[in-house]
Formats: sequence, structure tokens, C-alpha cells
Amino acid sequence: MTFAALLVDDSPDDRALVARELGRHFPDVRITEAGSPETLAAALADGRFDIAITDYRLRFTDGITVLRELKRRFPARPVIMFTASGNEEIAVEAMKEGLDDYITKTPKHYPRIGYAVRACLDNVAQRARAEQAQARLEIALRSAGMATWQYDPRDRSIAASSDLGPMLGQPPGHAPATVDAWLADIHDEDRPRVIDAWKAAFAGADHYRMQYRFRGADGIVRWIASSARVLRGADGKPSMVIGTAREVTADIETRQNLERKTEELERADRQKNEFLAILAHELRNPLGAARYSIALLRQAPDDAAVRARATDVIDRQIGHMAKMLDELLDLSRIAHNRIELHRAPLDLRGIAELACENAVPTLEGKGHDLRLSLPPEPVMVVGDEVRLTQVVANLLVNAAKFTPTPGHIEVRVARDAMDAVIEVADDGIGIAPHRLDGVFEMFSQGETKAHGGTPGLGIGLAVVRSLVGLHGGTVNAFSAGAGQGTRIRVTLPALAQSAPAAASGAPAAGGGGLCVLLADDNADAANLLALLLQAEGHTVHTGFDGITAMALAEAHRPDVMVLDIGMPGANGYEVARWVRAQAWSAAVRLVAVTGWGIEHDGGQALDAGFDVRLVKPVDMAQLLAAVNGSPPG
Repeated sequence: MTFAALLVDDSPDDRALVARELGRHFPDVRITEAGSPETLAAALADGRFDIAITDYRLRFTDGITVLRELKRRFPARPVIMFTASGNEEIAVEAMKEGLDDYITKTPKHYPRIGYAVRACLDNVAQRARAEQAQARLEIALRSAGMATWQYDPRDRSIAASSDLGPMLGQPPGHAPATVDAWLADIHDEDRPRVIDAWKAAFAGADHYRMQYRFRGADGIVRWIASSARVLRGADGKPSMVIGTAREVTADIETRQNLERKTEELERADRQKNEFLAILAHELRNPLGAARYSIALLRQAPDDAAVRARATDVIDRQIGHMAKMLDELLDLSRIAHNRIELHRAPLDLRGIAELACENAVPTLEGKGHDLRLSLPPEPVMVVGDEVRLTQVVANLLVNAAKFTPTPGHIEVRVARDAMDAVIEVADDGIGIAPHRLDGVFEMFSQGETKAHGGTPGLGIGLAVVRSLVGLHGGTVNAFSAGAGQGTRIRVTLPALAQSAPAAASGAPAAGGGGLCVLLADDNADAANLLALLLQAEGHTVHTGFDGITAMALAEAHRPDVMVLDIGMPGANGYEVARWVRAQAWSAAVRLVAVTGWGIEHDGGQALDAGFDVRLVKPVDMAQLLAAVNGSPPG
């Protein structure tokens, strides 16, 4: 053992005796001697020693004072008092000050010095190893996000590391006051399991491991994983419970997400496989019919009746396959965002009538009764006529398919506040409540033909949902259950209803639409406003700068011009002054639309020749009144 010792004694002979004894036990020991205030101060300043041995009675001080200074500067280093002038009272006082050992300075006790030094240094090494192990454990627990706790069954006290508090929504260092207080905040569904596991551990299982939800003091519910071991005394009774706790909310959520995604992937894989089987079946049917027709043609190439029947079958089956391929292509276009909508103001009543007209042959062939319920006033939307007709047609085909003959199918159109609504209702087989949310999924069908259901690919309603979504709408299915029929509700954003003209205004001559020129450098705003004005029956020409506006005005001689003020090329004031300089301008009504308040205008609009000045965002009733107002006299 290699170490350095500091000997504090004012007697050179006594220092020599102690040094000799240390050398006998520890050949490699390095000794520093301090026999005066100066040498002691130097040794303390140098600090290169591992243990100190001091006498009590010194000419320049006493051993208690030396002990205190050593412990103040080097609290972890052991100190042994070796003295002939001490007593029991001095020994007790020294022990209270942190003395590690006390030896009486007599010839028979000199051999004890080596053993005492070895014991002190071993204690220091053990303490260092324990501190290092504790530090490693704390680092490991902190890295793992763990807290430690212990419960004493004798006094029912709970102690915990500082990391437990935040897991319970409390400050660091907090621990539950009692086991009952801890149990009270465990989620109601988890508490019985935790109590059972706790009782089992005390009854003899010894080990406790549990995951539970805990409602913290901050109101947040967290998942906690806790494990513990019950320690038992000599009598076999529990003496201490030592455990760990770790918040695993993120782990639980990740696992649940993975399970959900796995389930979704498995369901999608099943739907894909079923779809491929259905597709193969649905294609084989028309191909089989076509092959039989070809065989008939080969058997009787000159028979006109056979030829007519065979070609009719081939034509019908090719049409069936073409429809399936169109549905697949629609889904592909939608999935890759390649559907281009040709938007225009539409009356949903006309969409419903057109879809019903197209579906009549299918419905009559199945013996269904179709009813169409329309409101007396228009229900206007902005949309693609072809695609919205396809939506309603798909719903009608779906209703016909899942309604036993003879059935009843009704199409209803209505306006509901700011929404335009189309509903298709039937008295068919209905939908189980647990399947309502999934009927619009791709390849979803209530029952396939292989399971006694109806033929089809199961993609018609998926196309409906996608097309309605592209129009900014929603689609929902409603059913009271099996055999109770189904109602599909499509909701689309409705165009604003026409507002009556202001009392001072007069309708356009003859009651027809006006020719309106609209100019605004905000293309989105201009295009939407144009759609709204077209829905009112007006003819609209649109430009996005002042120069274009003047060219359009010269070409079309509009009844009304709605002009933004801040446009490139020529602003609204310049366009208005140019219009008023034309011979044909007397019949033109000029409406200024500006983002500036009246305080920024200073009368420029009226000076430039505008009849009406409106501030953005424009109230539609005011704008329509301005457009429909009588021209200036």
C-alpha cells in the first residue's frame, strides 16, 4: 500500500517512533513531519498527505485545534490522535469533531498504529467505491428517466429521489405523504390492479411490477412504470420496500400508434387482396360472356339473329369493363392530385335531375321506384358539373345495388343555412353501426359477391368522398342498422343568396342580366367575385390590371364596371377618368372597390367619376345593390 502520512508532534523522538512503526507495516509510505507552527502550516498548504496522525498536547497548540483545521480543509481524510496526555473526555470531544481513531501513546500501543492506519485507509477506499457506485447508479437512473423510492412499513413513511416529483406533476423532491394518497390519484380503471399487485408482493411474492395511469397535481394523466422488491427481516415480515418509477407515456403512445398502424396496414392488405379477387371476378364475368359470344359467332357466322345477339352482349360487357376502368382511373387521378375541376356556378337541382335521368335505366331494370324532391328556389354552388353529376350517379347506383327489389330510392336537394345539401336515401339492406365510418374507404363493401353480397369493386363511395372533398364538402352515411335502409348526405358550400337591391336602385332594363366588367389585380378575388356575379345572371368580363380593363371596356361597352383602385398599369382612378372621357360612358355605372378608408381617399373616387365607393371587405348585399342600381343620369 502506497500512501503519504502527516505526523504532527513536537517531540522528534515520538515522531521517529511513529515513523518507524509505519515503515515496518508499509515500506512504501511517504512521511511528512510537522513539529512546529511553520512546518504544520507548510504541510497543510501543500496538502500532499492521505492520513494525519497528531498528538494532543503540543507546545504551539492542541490536538483538537489541529483536528478541526484538518477536517475543515480535508473533510474526507482520516485523522488519528496518538497521545499520552489525553483522557476519556478528550477522546469523546475529538470523536465528535470527526476523529477517526484514538490511540494511547504507550509502548504496548505503538504496534496498533499500523493497524489503525490500514483500517482508516480501507474505510476511505470503501467509501470512495460506494460513492462512485452511487454516482454511476444515479447517472444510469437519470439516463433511463427513472426515480427511486422506498417505503417503510413500520412507520408507513415514503422517501423518494428528486426525480419522482415531476412524474407526479409535483416539484422535484416531492414524495406522496402516504400510500393511500398515492393510490387515490391512480386512474380508476388501473387502481384495483395496482392494489392487488401491492398486496401480493407483501403476501409473499416479494417482487412488484406494474404500469398504471396517474393523474398528476398539474392535471396531466401520465403512464408510470413502477417495480419494487419487498425486503424482509429475520422474522420474515416486510421491513422495507425499495423500488423505481419511470414515466412511460411516450413509450405507451408509440406502442399504441404502432399497433394502430399495424392494424391499419393489415386491414389495407386484406382489402387489397379482396379487391384483387373481386376485380379478377368482375373482369372474368364480362370476358366470359364475350368469349361465349365469339364462340357463337364462329358457330353461326351467317345467322343474323345470333350475330345481333352476340354483338349486343359484347358491346354491353365492354361498356361494363370500361366503367370499372373509369372508376379505377378516377381513384388514381384523385390519389395523385391529377383531377382538374372546371368550376362554374351550378344549381344543384339541375345536377340531381341529370343524375336521376342517367340512372333511370339502371333503376327501372332493378324494379326500383325513384323519387326526386327539389325546392322551388335555386340551390347554387360553385363546382364541376360533370364531377358532381358523377357523385350523385354513384350514390344512386350504390343505393340500387344494395336495395332488394322492389325498393324505394329518393333524392333530395335542400339548402341548410350556408350549406347546399344532396341526400340519397333508400330502404335497402342498411349498414351496421360499426361499419358506417368505413363505407367511404377504398375497396370497402358491406359484403362481396363471394360472401353472398352484390357485385362491384367497392370503390364507388371512395370516389364520391374524394370528389366531394375536392369541392370543399363533406359526405356522411346514416343507417339505423341492418335492414333499415341507408341515407347518404353530401354537404357543399353554398353560394350566397341574392340580396334585394337597395330601395333607391332600379332593376336593369327589361329585367335581364347586365354586362359587368370586373378588374382587380388579386386574381383569386376577381375570379370568385365573377362567379358570384355570374350566378346572379350577369355577363362578366374580368381583367387583372388597368390597361386590360380599358381594352375590355372599349370592346364590350359594359353596363357596370367594378374597379379595384390599386392596380398595375393604370389605377382605378385613371381607368375611371378614361371611361368618363369616352362618348359611350354616360350609360356606364362605375363602382370603386378599395382597401383604403374614406380618410385616405379625400374624395378622389367621386372626382374621378365613380358613382359608388365601397371599402373592402365588401358586403355582398351592398355590392349587388351597387351593380343593380340605375345608371347615373
